[in-house]
Amino acid sequence: MIIHRGARALLRLVAIALAIALACTAWHDVSKAWDVWAYHLPFAAKITGIVDGATYAFSAENQHRFEGFPLLAEALQGMFWRVTGRPESANFVALFSLFALVIVLRRTFDVPMHLSLIALLAIPLVQIHATAAYVDLPANALATMLLLVTYRTLVQRSPPSVRSLVVAAALAAATANMKFQLVPLVVAAASVLVFRSLSADRNRRARLLVIALALPLVFATPLKNVVLHGNPVWPIEIRIPGIPFAEGAYAASPRWLEHAPRPFRFACSVLEIGTRPITRRWSIDQFTPPDDPGYRMGGFFGAYVVLNLGALVLAAARMRARESRAAAGLFAGVTVFISFVPQSHELRYYLVWMLLLVSLNLVLWSRARPLTTGMLAACALAVVVWSTSALYIYPNGDPFARFLAAHVDEARVRSFAPGARICIAREPWTFLWAPQFHGRRDYVVQEEADASDCKGAELLDTPLPETK
Repeated sequence: MIIHRGARALLRLVAIALAIALACTAWHDVSKAWDVWAYHLPFAAKITGIVDGATYAFSAENQHRFEGFPLLAEALQGMFWRVTGRPESANFVALFSLFALVIVLRRTFDVPMHLSLIALLAIPLVQIHATAAYVDLPANALATMLLLVTYRTLVQRSPPSVRSLVVAAALAAATANMKFQLVPLVVAAASVLVFRSLSADRNRRARLLVIALALPLVFATPLKNVVLHGNPVWPIEIRIPGIPFAEGAYAASPRWLEHAPRPFRFACSVLEIGTRPITRRWSIDQFTPPDDPGYRMGGFFGAYVVLNLGALVLAAARMRARESRAAAGLFAGVTVFISFVPQSHELRYYLVWMLLLVSLNLVLWSRARPLTTGMLAACALAVVVWSTSALYIYPNGDPFARFLAAHVDEARVRSFAPGARICIAREPWTFLWAPQFHGRRDYVVQEEADASDCKGAELLDTPLPETK
């Protein structure tokens, strides 16, 4: 008993230390990933007025994305940036979404928060994204919460309460307006909730009213795109004749899996078949050279996936309760669904799969075997931290000022004539040349993605200084 208490206390201390370290990292380390500076933070700054079109003009490609992509996560990033005055603070959107999932597991299913935090951070991509300004973790954490509401509805024999339906509607709307890839999953989860809401009782009319009010919010971005562009996922191509688009649908996979069915690619990815050695296996976007057999693959820690799959199967076989059967059934349905969607093997887009698997195991096992659950998760976390040299859990990167100095030639900026329109192609660092970052507002930066973007602008042809 004393040993068990000591182990529980140690796990709590580890979780507290991790939470503090992650918060410090999010505050101090500016996110350096490609997508962050290519469009996430430029969009965040534009939405919240940190920059404007008079001083920073998007390329035609980025302008199309700004007009069509779901931008709720970027709006939140911009709010953090504007309130704190620090671009680094955009990282808190991802970190707080992780903390929100931990709180939901505690309040809804009575899962101890320290167990949830340790178990979720043992997922490599979750740990890496938790202090970055990507939008994958926020969107997928919200989708996971929506599926947990759906799970609770499946466990209950009665229809969802009006309050639960309001929460589900808010989660569905937030998820769908953060990431296009998750809209089909939102529709599937919402369909289950709507079906359960049709049961006749005294609250049926109130539930139907909530559903009716939620629909335009959930589909706000696709509806806007249909009205403005005639394409619900503008600027992405839909393979229907007559539907306009500005860029083709993204597709990338390892060459050895190019012609494999999507479910097979997905299975290889979650099990990390063909990926790199464990000491250099995980990164924020799982990028490797296209010839690498692990190109865009993995990120969930294959051994941890197997452990969690085994735990869920064991719960369904041994517990034989409605909770375990519903968990196994829901997860099986989500697995089949996600395995068939585009780019299912690129796991950062579908973090919801692993977040849900770990969350369901926490719900089922944290009461029956809390110490075993915690120790197994802590061991997996230790392997991930060791393999990544703990780079993602303590402040060890650059603050924005140092990052800016390393990527922009300040002498060149000072040479820009007042009123000049400067065309810059330094993707993804073009945004760092915006005049607001250099104490000026008297010149204009024009992003260049294509030669047509630069008509009438002065080309910046001075090479950048070497970055550190």
